[in-house]
Amino acid sequence: MDATSRIDESEVRHTQPPGSTAVKDKIDAIEKQMVGSASSLTRTAVAPRPGVRPPISNLPTLTAQIDAEPTVPMGLVASGFDTPTEPMTLGSAPSAAAAEPNAIAANPLGALSAPVAAAPKAPQAPAGGLLLAQRALHDLEVSDIAHDPELDEAVIAFANADFAHAEKLLLNLISHKGSRRTHLDTWLTVFDLFRATGQHNPFDNLSLDFSQHFQRSAPQWFSLPRLVADATTSTASRQRDGGPVAVGWVCPNTLDAEAVVQLSSQTMQLPKPWVLDWSVLQVIDADGASRLRALFRQWASMDVEMRWIGGDHLFAILQDSAPVGVRDADPAIWLARLEAMRLVNRPDQFDDVAIDYCVTYEVSPPSWEPAECVARLSGSATGAVSTRSASMSLVGEPVTTLLDEQSGGRSQPVTTLELVGQLSGDINPTLESLNAKLGASEIVRISCALLIRVDFVAAGDLLNWVVAKRAEGRQISFIDVHRLVALMFSAMGVGEHAQVQLRHA
Repeated sequence: MDATSRIDESEVRHTQPPGSTAVKDKIDAIEKQMVGSASSLTRTAVAPRPGVRPPISNLPTLTAQIDAEPTVPMGLVASGFDTPTEPMTLGSAPSAAAAEPNAIAANPLGALSAPVAAAPKAPQAPAGGLLLAQRALHDLEVSDIAHDPELDEAVIAFANADFAHAEKLLLNLISHKGSRRTHLDTWLTVFDLFRATGQHNPFDNLSLDFSQHFQRSAPQWFSLPRLVADATTSTASRQRDGGPVAVGWVCPNTLDAEAVVQLSSQTMQLPKPWVLDWSVLQVIDADGASRLRALFRQWASMDVEMRWIGGDHLFAILQDSAPVGVRDADPAIWLARLEAMRLVNRPDQFDDVAIDYCVTYEVSPPSWEPAECVARLSGSATGAVSTRSASMSLVGEPVTTLLDEQSGGRSQPVTTLELVGQLSGDINPTLESLNAKLGASEIVRISCALLIRVDFVAAGDLLNWVVAKRAEGRQISFIDVHRLVALMFSAMGVGEHAQVQLRHA
């Protein structure tokens, strides 16, 4: 059993979302570069250039020079860190060197000490509503920002939806013996993490420590997943009225660690009750079972209602994957099965399976504990809207206002849209929705008040989109961005082509 068990592992390897081999190789190279270390790093300021930079067609093009460049850790830091910075002069004429092709635009991760857009913080999103900003972006401002290697790993973990590991890393930094105990922006990053993952109790505990340590009020609590779920009230209403329900997540044929990460991330923003479809599951591996067991234990302590389509099929697959008396099967599969029985409130079957577990491995089985959540089983997806997972991101309806120019005496239309949920993997449908709603407005503000997370592939696609919009003569700004997403924008070079405004703490 010692050779096969993974039940005590707290971390599993995450793979990137499916895509081309070239994209995956470049993303792996980016991650390796980001977690690297350097003895010193010289900050640079990039002067604005006349004209528009050519659009970047894909992520491999973005990182084409990464293998040829020296390894440089990524520049991840929010404004206001310990090392003072000096904003670059935007009004000066570009030098001859500045007229040369921009190496940072061609390879932003090869020179990540370069500027990231920073702007005055905007008010946080009010609970129960979608934030639509009214103020327009005038000129693209680029500020010099110091590199912060201590936050690299946490930002990567968060982008990969490994929220527990990101939380552990950040809390270690601000612990009593941590290197960031007195660093305000690192504390604010932890608050953003708790709000992005809906963790109210840890947020309150951190607030007490923050108030005592800094002698000031802590940020206010709100749950981003709850706000995102509220943004889909029409779907939730159909479910409460007994109409067709939307399947929130569909299990793939093979349930591995990556699939469970997708499940955990997807349920963060689903309206209740959660509708999960297990009917197409064929294989579950040990890593997936270990992560699934941990997720089930987390759900067991939550006051949430869910519906499992094909739930009995899930139990059958778990049973076939770990038969009685076969010690070669990983115990994590048995334990995931026991946790699933807790969620569906089957104490009698739990006891029978616990005895079989004891007979197979000659160890004491876990004891029965009632779960707070309620999981109801149904045999098929009859009555569901579809058998496809709900989208992880939404684009709000555009709001266009007129901005009065103080000097020109004319008004310019300003279009404000919202990104809601999570940007993960291929986000072309989301970008197509953005394009369809932009209209002819040259000034575009995208509210990220309800944006939970952006992964590597999605950030690369978003960068290409921003560069393409600038080539069309549009000015793009992202407002109310929480710190972990802003740091990802910084790493991928989005801040070089669009203004990024942090959300007010």
